[in-house]
Amino acid sequence: MSAQNDSGFLRMFLFVLGALVAFTILIMFAAGSVSETLEEKHGSDSRKQAAIAERIKPVGEVAVAKAGAAPAAPRSGKDVVGAVCGACHATGALNAPKIGSADQWQPRFDANGGLDGLVKSAIAGKGAMPPRGGGNVSDEELRNAITYMLKQAGIDAGAGDGKAAAAAPVSPAQAAADMVGSAVEAATQAAGPAMNAVTEAVAPGASQPAAAPAVEDASALAQAKGCLGCHQVAAKVLGPAYKDVAAKYRGDAGALDRLVAKVKSGGAGVWGQIPMPPNNVSDEEATRLVKWILSLQ
Repeated sequence: MSAQNDSGFLRMFLFVLGALVAFTILIMFAAGSVSETLEEKHGSDSRKQAAIAERIKPVGEVAVAKAGAAPAAPRSGKDVVGAVCGACHATGALNAPKIGSADQWQPRFDANGGLDGLVKSAIAGKGAMPPRGGGNVSDEELRNAITYMLKQAGIDAGAGDGKAAAAAPVSPAQAAADMVGSAVEAATQAAGPAMNAVTEAVAPGASQPAAAPAVEDASALAQAKGCLGCHQVAAKVLGPAYKDVAAKYRGDAGALDRLVAKVKSGGAGVWGQIPMPPNNVSDEEATRLVKWILSLQ
């Protein structure tokens, strides 16, 4: 009897234990399913909320910037001349009054009524000189530059009233005519010695002038002929940088002949409206000069 009771108790214990294990597994499975469902629901809500926020966000935003820094002090006359004006005024290119020449500056100073008139003329541009000398120069910096160049010529510009009169509007046709006229005048002056030499050569009994020594180096030739007054090897002045010319025509088989002709005859329109006057160079000199320019890298 005792053995039967023990056997019945053991079976009952194992049954209850198995039921508890099964119940525990069921509860764990149900809890995992509920958790996954909640995560999917919340995740979907988050994505929907993000999409809604993206659609209704403002098209633009207003940003309040801090006050800008104070403008830089105007450059000195010497600095402006070195950066902008010296290309022509240091050499007298394109009939520009040369720095240090009172004979060239005094008539212009008198004709314009003094410093204020010269500043007004420089602001508007004159002849081959573009407005403000072609540079990013303020009125005050332009006044400083002109005062500096006048001083170098020994001319006392005086303080003036510090205000250049507003430049009168100049029509495009008049500006073009002024530039061409100045270029022709400069070319005529440059060609003067050559014309005199021809006249003496054909005159009866005239002695033959000694030939000028050949300029072997092309860069020295460019300097001797005044080319560097408007061009630099790596920087644009009034005309294009020589390296830009080389890059433009690289691989062009006919460029040499066309550019030699352009150097000798002058022209405008390819690199801007400021004309290049005809150059008093021989065919050999023009060819040597253009070959050197086209070889630059």
